[in-house]
Amino acid sequence: MRHSALSYSVSGAPIEGTIVAFHGVTDCAASLHSLAAHYGRDYRVVLCDLLGHGLSARFAKDDLADPFSALVASATDVVVRAAASTPARQVLLMGHSLGGAVAAHIAAAHPALIAGLVLEDPALLTPEQARTYREAAEDLGKTQQRVREYLPEAIASLRESYTTWTPSEYAGWAQGKTEVDLDFIATGVVGRPGREVLGQLHMPTLLVTGDGDDVLFGAAGIEALTEHHNPHLRGVLIPQSTHTVRRDQDSAFYAAVDPFLAECAKAQTRPQPYLDPQLTPLLAGVPEQTTWDTAAMRAEGEALLGAEPELPANIRREVVMENGLELRIFHPDSTTTPQPRVVLSLHGGGYVAGRARYDDARNAEIAQLAGATVVVPDYRLAPEHPFPAAVEDCRAALAYITRVFPGVPVLIFGDSAGAGLADQVLRFAQPEELAGLCGVVALEPCVSPRLDTLSYRTYRDGPVWTREAAAAAWNAYVGDSGYRAEPISAGSGPYSGLPMLLVVNPVDPLRDEGLDWARDLMDAGAAVELHMYPGTFHGMLSAPGTDAWVKVCANISNFMAAAFAGPLPTSTKERQNNE
Repeated sequence: MRHSALSYSVSGAPIEGTIVAFHGVTDCAASLHSLAAHYGRDYRVVLCDLLGHGLSARFAKDDLADPFSALVASATDVVVRAAASTPARQVLLMGHSLGGAVAAHIAAAHPALIAGLVLEDPALLTPEQARTYREAAEDLGKTQQRVREYLPEAIASLRESYTTWTPSEYAGWAQGKTEVDLDFIATGVVGRPGREVLGQLHMPTLLVTGDGDDVLFGAAGIEALTEHHNPHLRGVLIPQSTHTVRRDQDSAFYAAVDPFLAECAKAQTRPQPYLDPQLTPLLAGVPEQTTWDTAAMRAEGEALLGAEPELPANIRREVVMENGLELRIFHPDSTTTPQPRVVLSLHGGGYVAGRARYDDARNAEIAQLAGATVVVPDYRLAPEHPFPAAVEDCRAALAYITRVFPGVPVLIFGDSAGAGLADQVLRFAQPEELAGLCGVVALEPCVSPRLDTLSYRTYRDGPVWTREAAAAAWNAYVGDSGYRAEPISAGSGPYSGLPMLLVVNPVDPLRDEGLDWARDLMDAGAAVELHMYPGTFHGMLSAPGTDAWVKVCANISNFMAAAFAGPLPTSTKERQNNE
């Protein structure tokens, strides 16, 4: 049996978890749209067109011998994919009628993927019900044909019969009827005979049914749930509702389901990542990243980092002003420097905080490691100076280097937002500005304002950098500029052959955007070296005296030595040849 690709929509905010929902026979994902509207504020909601329904693939001929198994197999792929993109690697699964039967069998077969299960009058059929539907298959097929031929009349009749539905529900019902695979309808399969699967569910399960004449469970079915001896299983009957419980009595349905889902979501096991035991004690000294209150954040930074450090005796610091931009320049002892080379160093701070002078000690260390002059711009900060002010200042610093150190190889170093600025310099600088570029070092890069990766869901509360802090920082920096950090197209920009060292933290909201950026750079032709050290988290890669920083320094030193000594990248040679 092949697993056919299914069509599904994804919406909402994955704050509390992810819901995957399946519809009933002859319906489609559009018939579930009110679930997305109701839960989208707190949950990511995946509405799936089952096999042979909506925009999903039709049943293959061999699938029709056992269509229910084909439905389960193809829908399982959607559940696995959705679970893989959640922090707990679990979803909340919902299904109505046929979709409920499919959901129940997926949950029984893959309990580790399901945090909670809601079954709306599921088509887990008694022998009599299964026989009735098989015998009515031909009539059901004819009904679908008539609906397609006389759609306005069918909708008018539906509105007369189901008066409590919201107006938009009729459109979803009609769409399903026009798209269902009639070869599947001809099989008479609308669910799965037997209810023994209810005893095999090892996750919290809520079965919701009504009291109308067409319900599959009803009061008798609820009463019989005790026969399954399943402590995870509970049932609720919504009065004055038919088989379409949610659409008939939406307020009562959500009153029953909302607290159940909240309970299941809260019980999900959060990831428990390994943290470097040498770094975790440092967390106590890290102030809250209050990017929404830049005055407070900057005051905290000044109190923590404002003291002037003692520099090594072989490093000379110079401060110059370049058209109003402060540049802090660290010169190594010329007797130990084999040849002229320059590092443009860009500090972090979420685009809204940080000062060039806070990194004096580290930049002096970089000057020693690389045997290079280090130039550090005290670039303008948001929200007072939103994009592109900071990147313009970085480009101005690069222009200063080109003028004062002509023909000297240049390497860009950036940490967090500084790495993001390095990315923006590469995106926006003119070819002649990058003529001497020989490499880039990017630590824990903060490059994308989208905040939509798995690591942002997993580590939305940190440690240190949080989703809330990131959202406020990017909002302050990007403002109304429309900057999106678009994917890098293959063959574009100054990337061909450009050596780039990227270091990402495993426990960091920024982790996955750094990995995505690395993939983009690789495909664009950059010579990417990628590192991730066990147990590191945001802001602690460069903590002085730690084993992590020793490892980072060793890699930076080796990388810079090779970048400065090696041939110029293809893209740099092309730029120089064009000058």
